[in-house]
Amino acid sequence: MSRVSCLARSLLLLGSLALGWIDLSSAQAQPFQAGDLDGDGRLTVQDLNLLGAYLRGERELTDDQIRAANVDQDGRITEADWQVLQQRIQAATDAPTGQVQLDSAYSGQVVDRLTGQPLAGVEVAIPGAGISVRTDAQGRFRLPGPLPAEEILVARLENYLPYSQSTGNGQTGGDRPWQLQLERWDPNATLVLEANVIRLGDNQYSPKSAAAGQFLAPAQGVEMTRSFSLDRLPPRPPVLRLGSLIGLDTAAAYRAGQSRIPGANMSPMRVLLNGVEVEQIHLGGDDLRIPLPLEHLRLGLNTVTLRTGKTVIQPGRIAGGSRISIPLLGGSLDIFVPLGTDTIGQDGGAWVDYDDVQLANVTIEIPN
Repeated sequence: MSRVSCLARSLLLLGSLALGWIDLSSAQAQPFQAGDLDGDGRLTVQDLNLLGAYLRGERELTDDQIRAANVDQDGRITEADWQVLQQRIQAATDAPTGQVQLDSAYSGQVVDRLTGQPLAGVEVAIPGAGISVRTDAQGRFRLPGPLPAEEILVARLENYLPYSQSTGNGQTGGDRPWQLQLERWDPNATLVLEANVIRLGDNQYSPKSAAAGQFLAPAQGVEMTRSFSLDRLPPRPPVLRLGSLIGLDTAAAYRAGQSRIPGANMSPMRVLLNGVEVEQIHLGGDDLRIPLPLEHLRLGLNTVTLRTGKTVIQPGRIAGGSRISIPLLGGSLDIFVPLGTDTIGQDGGAWVDYDDVQLANVTIEIPN
């Protein structure tokens, strides 16, 4: 009787151990889910934020997170992974209703400016943050929040003019959905010179520079030049339109709250038509319009150049380094730079510092 009881207890113990091993094995064999960076078994905005921070160089990932970050399973971690993850999260969020709900500043609708009809399939993106979505059948979209400030949002659809809007204009701070109105493109009335987000500058800027936190891609140079042809001279001056411009560190930009650098003294952005300066831009903004004087136009090929501003820094040599004096509120701000650092652009002890800016969507309206 005693031996039977002992045997029964032993079998019960072995059974419990076996069940425990089976449970443990089941947990360890849980299927891997690409995109689940935080390991909670779900695809959420938190995973999207982790991946975005990694792509911007703001944080490191563990080995398991790196494996999960390779969402498209191509062996690399790129913006394509971010976009695939964002689409999967959006699909899961919208599944119950089948459409996007316009309930926050992260959602919005794109319509035809003339008819007010919703536009489906529009790409709505914030390229500097790696965000890209498309509108549904009702022209609605939802962006992952929180949205980055001081960035450029763009909207693109075939046969429509490219649209852009800076996210630092108060939109991201409120609760109102985005309302984007796209204009139909008439090639005879509007010339598209640039439909992308372009960065100009020298890649040397202060963290307090306007929009500095969003300068992810390297600058393409200190100026951009685009050409266009005219087979006739228009009766009135054409209008150069800049969809969006951010990052200016001029004195006017500081006074307007666009730059956080006290004593900012970059020269304004210069606009040149066929090599002749026709305008200076002191403030950033959306839908900037600049008339192009008729006297500087010509039949055939013309060029428009946007040249970023600059300032000349005069260092004063002191033992062990250089002292840079920057005018500040009637006095000066002294910055010490150790000897031996790069002095790119130096000329006789001074060097030129170019303003790092971002702009999007450059077009020209030609009057009939």
